[in-house]
Amino acid sequence: MSPLTAHQEPYYLGDNASRPVPFDGVMTVSHYIMPNFATMDWHQVPREKVVENIRSLTDPGGNLNDRIMMYIHVPYCKSFCHYCNFNRYHYPKQDSERLERYTDYLIKEIDWYMRQPYVQAREFTGIYIGGGSPSTLPVTAVERLSAHLRKVVPNFDGIEKSFTGEPRTLRRPGLLDVLKDHGWDRITFGIETLNAKIHRKIGRLDTRDDVDAVFNRMRDLDYKADTCVDMMYDLPGQTLEGFQAELAELLDCYDPAEIDLFTTIYLPYRPLHKLIMDGRVEQPGSPWQLLSMREHLYDTLSAAGYHNTIAETWSKRPERSQYQTAHCARQDIIGVGCAARGNLRDMVSINPEKVDQWQANVDEQGASTETLQSIGPDGVLDRIMVMFPRYKSLDKALLNSYADRVGEAALARVQHVIDGHLAAGVIDEHDDRYTVNKLGVIWHGNLQTDYLRHTLNTKGEVLMNHLTESRADFDNEDRFEVTPETVYIKEHDAEYPRLMK
Repeated sequence: MSPLTAHQEPYYLGDNASRPVPFDGVMTVSHYIMPNFATMDWHQVPREKVVENIRSLTDPGGNLNDRIMMYIHVPYCKSFCHYCNFNRYHYPKQDSERLERYTDYLIKEIDWYMRQPYVQAREFTGIYIGGGSPSTLPVTAVERLSAHLRKVVPNFDGIEKSFTGEPRTLRRPGLLDVLKDHGWDRITFGIETLNAKIHRKIGRLDTRDDVDAVFNRMRDLDYKADTCVDMMYDLPGQTLEGFQAELAELLDCYDPAEIDLFTTIYLPYRPLHKLIMDGRVEQPGSPWQLLSMREHLYDTLSAAGYHNTIAETWSKRPERSQYQTAHCARQDIIGVGCAARGNLRDMVSINPEKVDQWQANVDEQGASTETLQSIGPDGVLDRIMVMFPRYKSLDKALLNSYADRVGEAALARVQHVIDGHLAAGVIDEHDDRYTVNKLGVIWHGNLQTDYLRHTLNTKGEVLMNHLTESRADFDNEDRFEVTPETVYIKEHDAEYPRLMK
């Protein structure tokens, strides 16, 4: 049994930092992009099998989890950010009638799922409306959707309800009033950076006035929902000192209940990467600076009383949100809406990316998913292990429960990675569980990659290599250039978006 890590001296901050490098290079990728690089070819499943699996939800049994939540995707945005790779459509091209129609189909798909015995047999824990920017929906549509969810979801008033948006549209007259009236208890939105110059460079068009308006309106309404904000670091032209000042300003001015802090992902030949390659936007700084930023946010938010509930999330509440718990493979997820993803039993669902096809599928079969298929016990174990570094805790009993479900090779592969991480000092072993320590949180992208790598196809492997900064380049502040990886990705550009959501 390894001794628990008790590190007091700085790893990367200051002149006397020890600068440990437990891996050959640092993964600059964030959690949400990683589990989608697996080799499974979603489009090769016969349509008849997908329909059979959809119909299997009339059977209430066969579950891996007793709890279930719902993710609802709204793909519309008022404008596109240069770094974003989520499924989204340009809001100005959508009239109110089309957005109301989208809401009609959300309600139709929700109703289909809520009629299924499998869903009815589970304990409902939460609803998360994400995007895109759901706050671009007309206020009347948000009212209708909220009222309908209240009618059909068990214990609606008692479960966790998260609504996401962006400041320009969240501040619209009446929207926060509706959300308060229907008991949405987590309002989450992106700020990303408080540096106005960097803010513009990454394509953000909201302003500090918009952010202030959201906080002020919630205060005026006496709206007690948790405010959950997104921030980014390793941004173009951002210095360590600048990031430190931004984080201090965020805490001083807004004091949010929860903060998600994401490393900027520079996906090849997407707008932000192209702007840097063309010399129109500065480089983000060296990998050493990236590691220093991660340590600074860990130390600063810990000292401010925040809890590191999952790897990139800091909350004033010690417990994880239901959405975080489900996303880390501890609950089932119903995926509703264009491009939504879900997990039911050992089956993964991915809904159509195009709104018209999503609506056609809802009309035809109730559930829109194109891909509902089993990943089997080995796939479920992979999902649990890939999410372990994000969830930060792994019960040995949960791991041992797969001994009779998967082959010896799968368990041996998992144990080999665990042993390597123990030796590297990024996780700790306890009597009943493994936990990720501070160094592991700083390097958590690497931990996830180690559990994922055996599933990668060529496209995933190439992208992983692109997103890894090698140890030899840690002092390099010019991180972007044409490489064999960027050439390959450009040649296969149309095939990457499905991998990278």
